Amino acid sequence: MKGFVTALQFLTIIRVSKRHEMTEKELGHSMAFFPLIGLVIGLILAGVRSLLILILPSSLADVLVIVTLVVVAGALHLDGFADTVDGLAGGKDREKILAIMRDSRIGSFAVTGLALLLLLKVFALMGVPAEVKNRTLIIMPVLGRWSTVQLASFFNYARSGQGTAQTFIRYAGKGEYLISTVVTALIVIALFRVQGVVIVLVAVLFTFLLGLYFRRRIGGVTGDIMGASCELNEALCLLLICGLFT
Repeated sequence: MKGFVTALQFLTIIRVSKRHEMTEKELGHSMAFFPLIGLVIGLILAGVRSLLILILPSSLADVLVIVTLVVVAGALHLDGFADTVDGLAGGKDREKILAIMRDSRIGSFAVTGLALLLLLKVFALMGVPAEVKNRTLIIMPVLGRWSTVQLASFFNYARSGQGTAQTFIRYAGKGEYLISTVVTALIVIALFRVQGVVIVLVAVLFTFLLGLYFRRRIGGVTGDIMGASCELNEALCLLLICGLFT
């Protein structure tokens, strides 16, 4: 239960207890619960959309659902995505990429990347058939948060200093990955059956290739890259379901 609360308070704006303190080890092991936190977020999104479509056009409801996702997650992974885009666009070597990613200032590439990503999510969600839209909203954050566990479990930390991602990589082992993967697969396949198998396999392959790319570019992954992976897997999930059901 403590691991679940730790993951919930790290990944969302939801606060169960103000006095809840976490050690680095507990934070790392909490990755086993990341897909369940994604499930919580997904259920919130599906619930919000079910209420919104009672009073608003479907397209506007979809926009507000994406806004809800950003708010509930505290824009945590969007920040990582923005830093990653800035780093890749502005840096030619490992040191420069990492330095730009660490800079708290946001550049024009990051702004453009964020705008394109959010537009992609909104329009892809609009393209998802109505009969599977709520199910899609449930699995989308599950897959996104699961992908960070895969990166932490199989790839080294790219920086030499301390960082939250280093804590995850140090303490999140194959056990956390196995648990999170089984939970993710069960959720996705339960909701999408055969298509769910395809969705899970594509997410596994995409995340692994993403990790390999960053290992080649900068020697491993960072917290920003994990955030980018979450965002990209969410977008990929929407695109896959558009393709599988239209």
